[in-house]
Amino acid sequence: MLDSIRIRLTIWYLTVLALVMIAFAGLAYFSILRVLTRETDNNLVEMAANFSAEVQSHEHDPGLSVEKKFSDEIGEFHFRDYHFVVYDSSGRQLASSVDNGDIQASLDDLAKGGLTAPGFFDLAAADERLRVYRSPLNLRSGRYQLFIVLSLEDQHAISAGVVSVFLVVVPLALIFSGLGGYFLARKSLFPVAQMSGRAASISAANLDDRLPVNNPNDELGRLAIVLNALLDRLESSFEQQRRFMADASHELRTPLAIVRGESEVALSKDARTMEEYQESLRIVNDESKCLTEIVEGLFTLARADSGELRAKVREVYLDEVVADCVRSIRTLADKRNIAIEFSSEETTIRGDEALLRRLFLNLLDNAVKYNIDDGKIRITIADRKVTVSNTGEDIGEDHEKLIFDRFYRVEKNRSHKHETLTSGAGLGLSIAQRIAELHDAEILYRRSADGENIFEISFLR
Repeated sequence: MLDSIRIRLTIWYLTVLALVMIAFAGLAYFSILRVLTRETDNNLVEMAANFSAEVQSHEHDPGLSVEKKFSDEIGEFHFRDYHFVVYDSSGRQLASSVDNGDIQASLDDLAKGGLTAPGFFDLAAADERLRVYRSPLNLRSGRYQLFIVLSLEDQHAISAGVVSVFLVVVPLALIFSGLGGYFLARKSLFPVAQMSGRAASISAANLDDRLPVNNPNDELGRLAIVLNALLDRLESSFEQQRRFMADASHELRTPLAIVRGESEVALSKDARTMEEYQESLRIVNDESKCLTEIVEGLFTLARADSGELRAKVREVYLDEVVADCVRSIRTLADKRNIAIEFSSEETTIRGDEALLRRLFLNLLDNAVKYNIDDGKIRITIADRKVTVSNTGEDIGEDHEKLIFDRFYRVEKNRSHKHETLTSGAGLGLSIAQRIAELHDAEILYRRSADGENIFEISFLR
C-alpha cells in the first residue's frame, strides 16, 4: 500500500497536519488555562481589596470585639466558592468561613509563617483543588492576615471541557482532512496516471504518439513536455537507425552482388582466357576495396557513437596537415582538370593528426567528387578556420540539413561516377563531423552568392 504515491502523500499530509493540530491544541489549552488562572487571581485580589475596605469602614463600631467584627464581615461576604479566614500577626485564627478541617489545617500552617507580602498558593485538600490568596490586613487595632480560598473546580471543568472538545475535533478533522487529502492527491496525480498509461502504450510501432499536456505551466505539464521532447529524440534516433540499416544493407548488397556475380561468371565455364579471369578478379578486387572502406567507415562511426574513438591530442600544425591532404587529392583533381587553390597561414591547434588528416581528406574528396569538370577548389586557413569551397552544383535547401547523415547522398547515382579516395557510400561527411566534434570544432555548410559550395571548420582550441 505504501508503494502508492497517493497514499504516501496522504500519510505525510496527515502527519504534518496532526503535528500542527496537536501543537495548536496544546498552545490553545495552555493559553486558556493561563487566562483562567489570571482571571481567578484578579478576582481574588479584588475580593481581598473589597473585604479590607469593608472591614476598615466598620472598624470604629463600638461594643464589638475584633473577632466579632471579622466574623460579621465574613458573614456578609458570602459568595459561592469563596471562603475567608483571618489570622492575627502571630498566626492565631480570628474568624473563618471554611468548614473543611483539612483545608483549615493547611491554612493554619501557612499563617504560622507570620506577616509576609501578598502571594498566591495552590492547595489540594479533601480531593479538591484550591487557589489561595494571602494579603496583609492593616487596621488601627493591629496587623492581621487575610486568606481567601477559591475552589478551582469550575476552572478545571472548563479546561476538561476544552480537552474533550479537542479530543473529538482533532480526530474528526484528521479523518476528513485525510479523505480530502487523498482525493486531492489522486486528482493532482491523475495527469501522472494518464502519462504513465500513455507511455506504457508507446512502442517502436507508434513512436509518434505523445503524452498529454494538460497544463504546460505546472510541474507535471513541464515534465510531460520534457518526456515528449525525449520521445521526439527517440523517434528521430529510431528513424535514423531504420534509414541507416536500410542504406547500409543497400550499400553492402550492391558490391556483394557484384562480387558474387563475377565469381559465378568466372566459375560458370570450365575454360576461360587469362584476360577474362583477370577482368573478373579486377572487378572483385575493386568491390572488395569498396566493402572494406564501407566497413571501416561504419566501424569508425560505431566507435565514435560508443565513445571509444578518442583523439590523441598534441600540438599540430594545421596548415601542414591540410597541405598534405591537398597533395594527396591533386591526382584525382587533375584527372578532371579541376584547379586547386591553397592559401594558409601558420596555425597550430591541439588535436589528433591522423584523425584531422582523415577529416580534411574526406572534405577534399567530396569537393572533387561533386565538382564539375574544369571546376575549381579553393582552400584557405585563417583565424583557426579552414574553408573548403568548390564549384559544384547547388544541393538545394532540402538537402542541406541531411548531408551529414550517414549514407546520405544528394544524388544516389553519382557516388560511383568518379574515382574517389573514400568509399563513396555517403559516410565521408558523417565521419568528418564526428572528428570535428572530438576536436571541439564546428563544421558548417553554406552556399555562397557566387554559386559555390562552402564547408567551414572552426576550431575553438
